Amino acid sequence: MPATLTSLRADAMRLTHDDVAYEPIGGDASLGALLFALDLLERDAFDVAAMRYADRVTLGPALEAARQYGLVLKRHVDRTDRAAPLLPAGVKIDHAHAWVHAAALAVPETERDRFCWRLARRLGDDPWCDGRPAIALANQQFGMFEDGFAEMEARALAEPAVVAADDVDVPADPRD
Repeated sequence: MPATLTSLRADAMRLTHDDVAYEPIGGDASLGALLFALDLLERDAFDVAAMRYADRVTLGPALEAARQYGLVLKRHVDRTDRAAPLLPAGVKIDHAHAWVHAAALAVPETERDRFCWRLARRLGDDPWCDGRPAIALANQQFGMFEDGFAEMEARALAEPAVVAADDVDVPADPRD
């Protein structure tokens, strides 16, 4: 199902993807970082034709600009030399860092930890070329313990299967 983008007011947008509403998104750069994080950079990720006319007129160009910001992040993350940034001349590393933080702040509180861990894993080792964690929000640093998160995520996926097995009524005596 494609993601949807709607206008909240003159200066904010809402992106809805997989039944999660990311809002408020204040600009093209933070939307681009969000598109990068959610892997929505392809042109078919949004059904622009299904948007209301007013949203299509205002959000269509914003979506195109946001894709460019997302592609800048993708190119930077995919670089082979992790010691040096790979950004356009007009973009500083602190700008890209701010885009990522603005995107993380648009994520609902209940989804934020999981989102930040996944984004940190997507950004890779030392994304800012200076040893800073990928994301640091509210005294939490994401990007330092990615390996442990993969194990936690695997356990969380396995737990529903264990709970479902525990819910089955098994007689104490096999003859019953």
